Amino acid sequence: MKIRVGNLKEGCILEDDVMGMTGSPIIPKNTIIDKSYIKVLKAFNIDEVSIENKMADGSFLKVEGNEQNIPKEVKVDNKLETSSFEKQYNNAVQRYKSDFKNWQSGAMINIASVRDYLYPLLESIEDGSKQLLSIHNYSNKDEYIYHHSIAVGLLSSLIAKKMNYSKGQYLQAALAGCLANVGMSKVSPNIIKKEGSLVLGEMNEVQEHVGQSLKMIQNISLLKPETKLAIFQHHERLDGSGYPMKLKGDKIYPLSRIVSVADVFHALISDRPYHKKVSAFQAIEILNSDCFGQFDISVINILLNMISTNLVIGTKIKLSNNEIAEIMFTKQSALTRPLVKIVDNGEIVDLEKARDLSIKEII
Repeated sequence: MKIRVGNLKEGCILEDDVMGMTGSPIIPKNTIIDKSYIKVLKAFNIDEVSIENKMADGSFLKVEGNEQNIPKEVKVDNKLETSSFEKQYNNAVQRYKSDFKNWQSGAMINIASVRDYLYPLLESIEDGSKQLLSIHNYSNKDEYIYHHSIAVGLLSSLIAKKMNYSKGQYLQAALAGCLANVGMSKVSPNIIKKEGSLVLGEMNEVQEHVGQSLKMIQNISLLKPETKLAIFQHHERLDGSGYPMKLKGDKIYPLSRIVSVADVFHALISDRPYHKKVSAFQAIEILNSDCFGQFDISVINILLNMISTNLVIGTKIKLSNNEIAEIMFTKQSALTRPLVKIVDNGEIVDLEKARDLSIKEII
């Protein structure tokens, strides 16, 4: 039912998203109202909101209709979708693993087989924002190389789709991301699984994988020239610090820039034999700051927007110091660093100013 903000009571539950002038809700539905949310609503000049006829304590308000079960049903559906996606994802990883072992033995790449397990996975997700924040949980350091290829294929396709590439183009982006590391099948397994830093000779062998990848895919007619180029160029950097050609700027093809961001992003958020994972939010900040000038900022911003759609007001998060907080307000200028309230003590923290803290995960 509709109720004026001035008449709201603590414990009311929002029935619908409260929208403002932004693309995402000021406060999402199902949020339990307290004094701080009432202040936020007044600050945004919201006159009225829709609330459920059941309070957080279980008591009922006098309203017509019975919509209480809708959020619960949506929640169940989301869990079923996630479970289905995870099962399909793991199946794709195992099929890629089988292919990878065949390539290690000298087998040719069967693109029809790759498309058979990669394309249905793409079709099972829409915008991919929820899966984007959970995909690293499926991986483990022992099978990282297989998870990485499937994940980079998915990420490359999602980014290309968000950048308004045609269906044919974002499907090719998926293949480019998935096949970018096929040349790793020619690298010594001991190097792939080594825990600790690589010595110079080992690093050189790893860097040679891009040339090996090109050899393996160069005669495949179902891959477009720009797809093959992206596979070869995905370790190039805009500032010339990459390999194998140390190309700069416009010499790096647009699709290559997408795959390079997807490749590094997933590497950062995953546990690897020689590197511990960081959160998706920390990974974006690393790409923006520590790697400034190396990657296409327009590609990073697409990825940032995909991640930040999950950071709506009312979302519970865990911070890097393991404190639980609730998002109070998001800022377009700092999407990964919203204003939050610490659950235990009610302290308000502006993460844009508290640089020693960051978002670890969404609860």
